[in-house]
Amino acid sequence: MFLKRRFKTDRRRGRRQLLNTSVRVFTEAACMEAIGINVSEHGMRLFAVANLPVHSQVQIEFLPPQSKQRLRVSGTVRNRALYLYGIEFSPDSEDQISASRESANTTTQQRLSR
Repeated sequence: MFLKRRFKTDRRRGRRQLLNTSVRVFTEAACMEAIGINVSEHGMRLFAVANLPVHSQVQIEFLPPQSKQRLRVSGTVRNRALYLYGIEFSPDSEDQISASRESANTTTQQRLSR
């Protein structure tokens, strides 16, 4: 007898892009190093050996994919599984990330057209 597997639909607002980069996490009490696992315009999954409470406010500094300039954005810890954290970016940070991504795409297109 074969079991039927039902796949859940993806509820994310944006497509996640794999990311393996160093991330700095700033809280009211400390600054710590973390590893970014994936990122989208709306949030990031990261690994940090820390105790970040759910709903706490943080700032994250990282190098977005295909960018040469580090970006610092604010966000909220939305979920936690041991040392894996889901961070939701604040709305003004989402605009920064979108602008950074568009800038990187424009630069790439310019290089390819040469």
